[in-house]
Amino acid sequence: MEETMTVEERASRQGEIRSRLTEIDTEYSGAELPADIAREWDVLNEEMNTHQRAIESANARAERLRELADDKSTREAGVDQGRRSPAFHRRAENIYDLNSIRNEARSADDLGGLYRSNAMRAVEQGRFAGVSKEDAQERLAHLLDNIDDKQGTLAKRILQTGSPLYERAFGKLAETLSPDGLTTEERAALAVGSGATGGYAVPFNLDPTLILTSAGRINPLRRYARVEQITGKTWQGVTTAGITVSRSAEAAQVAATDPTLAQPEITPTRVTGFISFSVEVDQDWNQMRGEMARLLQDAKDEEESVSFVNGVGTGVEPQGVTVGATTIVTSATAGAFVAADVYTLEEALAPRWREGAHFMGNKSIYNRIRRFDTAGGAQMWERIGAGQPAELLGYPAHEVSAMATDIASETVGYLLFGDFKQFMIVDRVGMNVELVPHLLGANQRPTGQRGLLAIWRNTSKVLVPGAFRMLRSAAA
Repeated sequence: MEETMTVEERASRQGEIRSRLTEIDTEYSGAELPADIAREWDVLNEEMNTHQRAIESANARAERLRELADDKSTREAGVDQGRRSPAFHRRAENIYDLNSIRNEARSADDLGGLYRSNAMRAVEQGRFAGVSKEDAQERLAHLLDNIDDKQGTLAKRILQTGSPLYERAFGKLAETLSPDGLTTEERAALAVGSGATGGYAVPFNLDPTLILTSAGRINPLRRYARVEQITGKTWQGVTTAGITVSRSAEAAQVAATDPTLAQPEITPTRVTGFISFSVEVDQDWNQMRGEMARLLQDAKDEEESVSFVNGVGTGVEPQGVTVGATTIVTSATAGAFVAADVYTLEEALAPRWREGAHFMGNKSIYNRIRRFDTAGGAQMWERIGAGQPAELLGYPAHEVSAMATDIASETVGYLLFGDFKQFMIVDRVGMNVELVPHLLGANQRPTGQRGLLAIWRNTSKVLVPGAFRMLRSAAA
């Protein structure tokens, strides 16, 4: 199997080996390794050396070919010395050519940097549907600078799915939902971007896990929550409720103020969205690519607008913000909602969380609050224009359509107040699609529609439950 590995695959494997060796060293630091672990250490080191020799050999061969291409002595007699032999005619640089990038890399550590450099150039040349080019470029640059790993996993994906050849092949595939009719080059390009299960990676300039074209359209959580993107499997962090400081006399022993640290670990889970469209829609890829971006984004928004709000947080379900906000404030009277309840909710939140706090609730709940103060004497609401949200008691107030409307329920909250930076959304970047050539009706006959099964991964979790307060009805 090692004999058929590419330079890129060997470099990726070296990264995995390096991580495992680091784990072993950390776990057994200063101690003798058990026999089985010692054998694993030796085997991994030998494999690392094997891959390094193979990479160096491949790089040497590539360098030799470059030398031959530039060596005038290799040209046949009589050939015009002012022109290069046709066999070695230098073509315009292809920034998406992964083989050329691997050959240019001086070492495995250099490969990730070259991926990133070419990916930035691809972003500059990209065309983006449904979002301004400047915003898309700024976001992708942020991801490459701050989210991508040392191996350049994200940069490599951008190069795999960003070439005009890949987009053309993906477009033909979306139009016909069949690889039939693709050229050899187009098939090869799609193979580079296909997953282990046969799905096809969405071109990066249409991928809503990379470029958020309508964040906050029906669900403002992404706009105000803490959002992290990862290229690996799990996000790991550290949180604390803070420390307490104290004053002391000269030479007196200081008080213990050690913080209590928590180490949350959040693993994105698989999400699937089915996108159907009529045969008439897919007649032309240039028109369809904009529609494709909208459909993919809508598929994500629809699912997240519910799961990030009300997800139960067990199994594969995200923990919705209303579920993670476990500190409950009850109304003064069972089944009733009055102005005093809003003030009680605000006062229940600890002062440290109020500065960045927001209200979130259903539109019908806000309408009830507006009716509290028809004369304007209490001045609970302040309307703000220019696209800014209205303020309730001086705090931004946002509509969340998935939140409850029942003010009489003793088990479901209907108005949320808190610091939403303590609510985290984790995205694993990259979306793939599977092809469904024909959709069938109730009688198992074609409907004239086609479909794409979109697959991506994300989840959500409340990091600090104490940063939120939820209002619900008092018990009857």
